[in-house]
Amino acid sequence: MNLFFGREFDSPRLHINMFAIKKIFFFHIVFTTIIFSQNYYVADPNELLKNEYKKNKEKKDISSNLFRPSINIGNLKNNWSLNFRADYFNNSGAPNLENTSIKWVGKGISKYNSYKLSFINDFIFFSIEPYSFKSENLDYDIPLRKGIYVRMNDARPHNEKSIEWNGIREFQFITHYKGVGIGISNANMWWGPGIHSSLQMSNNTHGFRYFSLGTFNEKQIGPIKLDLRYVFSKLDDKNVGEPYFSAILGSFTFSNNPIFTLGLSRAYISGHGNYAPTVYNLTLREAINLPFEDLFLNKKQIDPNDPESAVDLWDEILVGYLVAYFPKSGLKIYVEYGRDDHAWDWDDFKRQPDHSGAGVFGLRKYELFGNENLIGGIEYTSLIKSKFWSTRVPGTWYSKQVYDYNSYNGRWWGAHSGPDSDDLYIYFGYHGNKFRFIPSFNYERHGVIDNNALIIEELSYLGFNPETGRWEIQTQDIITERQVNIWPEVKMEFRLNIGITIKSIDINFYYEHEVVDNLEFKWGEREGKVFWVNFDTNINYGNLNYFRKNK
Repeated sequence: MNLFFGREFDSPRLHINMFAIKKIFFFHIVFTTIIFSQNYYVADPNELLKNEYKKNKEKKDISSNLFRPSINIGNLKNNWSLNFRADYFNNSGAPNLENTSIKWVGKGISKYNSYKLSFINDFIFFSIEPYSFKSENLDYDIPLRKGIYVRMNDARPHNEKSIEWNGIREFQFITHYKGVGIGISNANMWWGPGIHSSLQMSNNTHGFRYFSLGTFNEKQIGPIKLDLRYVFSKLDDKNVGEPYFSAILGSFTFSNNPIFTLGLSRAYISGHGNYAPTVYNLTLREAINLPFEDLFLNKKQIDPNDPESAVDLWDEILVGYLVAYFPKSGLKIYVEYGRDDHAWDWDDFKRQPDHSGAGVFGLRKYELFGNENLIGGIEYTSLIKSKFWSTRVPGTWYSKQVYDYNSYNGRWWGAHSGPDSDDLYIYFGYHGNKFRFIPSFNYERHGVIDNNALIIEELSYLGFNPETGRWEIQTQDIITERQVNIWPEVKMEFRLNIGITIKSIDINFYYEHEVVDNLEFKWGEREGKVFWVNFDTNINYGNLNYFRKNK
């Protein structure tokens, strides 16, 4: 622990805020007697595992919350929640942590503090989270990559020597009636059942501002639970194209044994920088309506004699979800499958359903080997370039440069492994009410098909030297693209997550050891380690009259 609390953690620019930690313990002691359930479920997949463990132990349905954040509809009587969080990182190598929202953990020491207040009643829900984040962001050997790989998590989009960000990480305001309503937010979203990756939307980068309409949790209608939403955003200048983002998403849960959930999300990135206005000028109304258009291109054909008139100018991602949960055994099996292009018609789709296809496949098992505190799981994500890439437009995921390759503030908002990749995640461990010990292993490949490297070469040429008045041989470094070998870049990570709960305070210790082979697709190697300590407590209390009655 000297690494975090002793001299090794000290830095001329960064110091641990022990006062913030003391405040966490103070508020915990003051409010321990008035703890209630949380107001909403966040996008963070680490919190999903905790919530599912608790629900499974209570034998409640854990197939819900396919789309997060979602509000806790069972907690509507003027309930306030106050969350305090402090994170401290020591990273010996390149930035490589995924699904960390706004926390871009560069090399060296980083720290994050936030205070989140939320409120919910029969008609209103809101949350606000001021934050402070600092990172030494020390220099390291930045990988040299081309186009679709420039937004990988080990890149360096923030070039300052050190980083110091302050502001509002999360703001949500929703007016609703029994969970159905309208709202504005910049909170991270997560769409899908996965705990490590999502094709459409994850918290790999921090949230963007958006408007949402529909249900904000599952609604019980007879034997079916329904969740339907519409999301729209005008992305700001953190995305170079400043495009529109519009999406519809829905899920249907059938209460049975097993419990099945079917889901669908269709999202568009459109307009602003893709084509000149003289070619096509997308209006705000058209951008809003894109997710409701026909599924197949032949229905969009303007000129019946010209098939090319049906080409969709914008970037669509269509994803389906299937989840099966077996309450008696604590087993959850899920599939997420998506396409990043338009099929021409139904015949085209059924002949090549895997063209531009990507998927997340996994299972989680609670009460493993009959022990209520043992959990395990496996998840595989594949965004490997279509096998038809040599004969048909490949439909490579996250490939539009004008939209910064589906990234926001330097990172993908979808799967963290990026285009033409796959990712295997395995975990097994102990999860109790007060103690958690979960080792895991991650095997990730980049550029499985498209693995050309960028090479810095020295070009010699004859140039005039005005100082000598002579023509002389001069040299210049140029970057060329060629295949050095046929292998993808491989990243292997061993992880260990230890959690301790003292009263209502969660203390988490996280260690990750990363090894990269064939770095930049040209035989390079890299190794790094991350140590992470987190303090987190959530204080919930009912009507403020409690304090008046208990003075």
